Amino acid sequence: MADNKKKLTILHSNDLHGDFLAENVDERLIGGVSRLSGYVNQTRSEESNTIYCIAGDMFRGSVIDSEFRGVSTIEIMNMLSPDVVAIGNHETDYGIAHLLFLEKCAKFPIINANLHIKTNNARLFKPYHIVEMDGMKILFIGILTEDIINQTRNEGVIGSFVDVHEASKEVGRICKALRWIGDCV
Repeated sequence: MADNKKKLTILHSNDLHGDFLAENVDERLIGGVSRLSGYVNQTRSEESNTIYCIAGDMFRGSVIDSEFRGVSTIEIMNMLSPDVVAIGNHETDYGIAHLLFLEKCAKFPIINANLHIKTNNARLFKPYHIVEMDGMKILFIGILTEDIINQTRNEGVIGSFVDVHEASKEVGRICKALRWIGDCV
C-alpha cells in the first residue's frame, strides 16, 4: 500500500494593522515586517508545500498606514507575497470603494464570499481561492461576520448575501459548485 500522506505547512498572520516596525519589549526585539518576512521566506525555503495566508486586518493602526490609506501596507504585503488574504473588519475602514482600489494594487488574491452590490447582487470580490501544490488543492473561503457587515451598511449600496448562520450554507454551496465543475477533489 502506497503512503499518500503529504505535509502541508500553513503560515498565518492577522491584525498587522499597518504596523510593520519591530519594537524592543523587555530587551527583546518583537515583531516587525522584516522579521515576519524572514520567517516566511525561511519556512518557504526549508519546508515544501508552504502556504502563507492573512486572515484580515492588514490596515488601520499605524500613522503611516493612515496617512497613505493602506497603499503603503499593500506595497509591503506585495513583497511578502501571501498566497491568499481574507477581508477583516479594518479592511473596510477607508470605505468599500477604496478597498476595491487597494485590491487592484495587490499582487495577491483578496477574497470574500458575502459582500455584494445591492442593486444587482454582483459580488465585490472573488469568494474563494484554491492553492494547488504537490497534487493537493487547498480551498480558502473568505466570509465576514455580521458585525463587520453592519459596519459597511452605511455605504448604502453594499449588502451581504448571508448572515453568520447562513455562512456555512454559502461555504457548502461554493464547495458543491466547485466539485460540480471539477475544481474540488
